[in-house]
Amino acid sequence: MKKKLIVKGLATTAAIAVGAVTLAVPSHAADPGVTKSQIVIGSTSPQTGPASAGYLYIPQAAQAYFDYVNKNGGINGRQIKFVAKDDMYNPATTQAQTSALLLSDKIFAMYGAFGTDQHATVIDTLNQRNVPDVFINTGASQFGNVKKYPTTIPYLPSYAVEAKAMAYYITNTPELNGLKRCFMYQDGDFGIDASNGFKAAGMDFTTTTSFAAANIAAGFASQVVKMKTAGCQLVTFFGITQATAALLATSAKVGFAPTWMVTSVGSEPTIIKGILGAAATKLMNKMYTPSFLTPITDLGNPYVSQMKTLVEASGLPWNFYTYYGVNTAYVLAQALKAAGPDLTRKGLLNALQTNSAKFRSAASVPLVVTTTSHQGLTGYWMGQYDSAGTLGRLTDYVMLATSAPTGGAKKAIYKQVGPTKKLLP
Repeated sequence: MKKKLIVKGLATTAAIAVGAVTLAVPSHAADPGVTKSQIVIGSTSPQTGPASAGYLYIPQAAQAYFDYVNKNGGINGRQIKFVAKDDMYNPATTQAQTSALLLSDKIFAMYGAFGTDQHATVIDTLNQRNVPDVFINTGASQFGNVKKYPTTIPYLPSYAVEAKAMAYYITNTPELNGLKRCFMYQDGDFGIDASNGFKAAGMDFTTTTSFAAANIAAGFASQVVKMKTAGCQLVTFFGITQATAALLATSAKVGFAPTWMVTSVGSEPTIIKGILGAAATKLMNKMYTPSFLTPITDLGNPYVSQMKTLVEASGLPWNFYTYYGVNTAYVLAQALKAAGPDLTRKGLLNALQTNSAKFRSAASVPLVVTTTSHQGLTGYWMGQYDSAGTLGRLTDYVMLATSAPTGGAKKAIYKQVGPTKKLLP
């Protein structure tokens, strides 16, 4: 059975106006969400609706990890209460649900809030109220602006960093560098950030095309025809997993079969197979995808083996989303412990900014969170799917970059430090 989340629907927030999330910061200084025995953590993500496939597993896996920690004594004597709300990938709903988390659930911190356009509606309020906004599930580099958003801590490498890593690999791979390149992206900051990354790396394209997230279900006939007519041989794609499935299906119908290079957050094979069926592995075969975690199939790695055991013991499927959810929950637990028994919001942010380089995780690249930089993870390795739908690592090196508007990625070697005992903080 799947783990039960503490999920409160729209009915819970019916009496709370959407605009309530912009209320003035209370004058009292006490931090809500912390008692002698409990820490209340909140989150918003698409748990139902057209964008929920795959992504709904992230908070479920986090809940499984928090349950595991609670059963093993909690953190500094406190149990973690995780309140995950469904925003259906709708920015207005994100705003209402965040208001409920702040005003009704009185959370100590926000963790793993999902979506670029969605989180943009609430990030100012979270920062104005000094709420730790930890490990947001979006790679939009704008959220890593430490001066503008001092309480927001990204985890994902930015889409700009991912684009720079793609550009580095394409440029340095002869079989790819000579191909006619095209770029397709999701409208909004998601695609803009990736576009800026490619521009900073000096990579140009024969043609570009975009799509609105609301139109994914209709398929991408016009975009595919445009790219096919332009003679695109290599397509770099930035979109959510459902969009990747729609792109592959639409392209197959018209006989368009370029080399694909797809964003890490939009290429989970189990979800694409759930949408496309048996055809998925054939359509994904030889598709390139960067990644920032140790390969999910590397069961000899202690992170992968222990996280897989925990996920499956909780009745959840083992995929990128459950892997990622457990991993970020593990890092958050370490930060909460490092903040000490006298837990405050300021203390948690300080722990993240001073100790993040020491926190253990399944990441294959460094995590950078300091008082002057909230970049998050800093790069990728390149992978490629085989005919069985398995992502294999192609590079023993990683490609590191910043989200700056200039400069590309650089090749580096990163040595991962092993996990803590029993994967506990």
